[in-house]
Amino acid sequence: MNRFFSLSRFGAVLLKEFIQMRRDRVTFAMMIGLPIIQLLLFGFAINADLRHLPTLVEVNDDGPIVRAVLAGMQTSGYF
Repeated sequence: MNRFFSLSRFGAVLLKEFIQMRRDRVTFAMMIGLPIIQLLLFGFAINADLRHLPTLVEVNDDGPIVRAVLAGMQTSGYF
C-alpha cells in the first residue's frame, strides 16, 4: 500500500477540477482552444521540406545504374 498516493483522493480532486472547469467557461475555452490554435499555426509555419542539401556520393563503380542514380539525384532538387 502506497501511503503517498490514494486513488480515491485522486478521483476526488479530478472530479473537483472538472466541476471547476464547467463553472469557468473562459478557462475551459483557453485550455481547449489555445493548443488547437498552436497546432494549426505551428503545423503551417514549420516547413520540414528540405531543398538543395549538400550531398557527397562516393562510389567505385561507373556503371549505368550508378550514373542513373546520380542523374536522378541531380535533377531532384533535394540534393
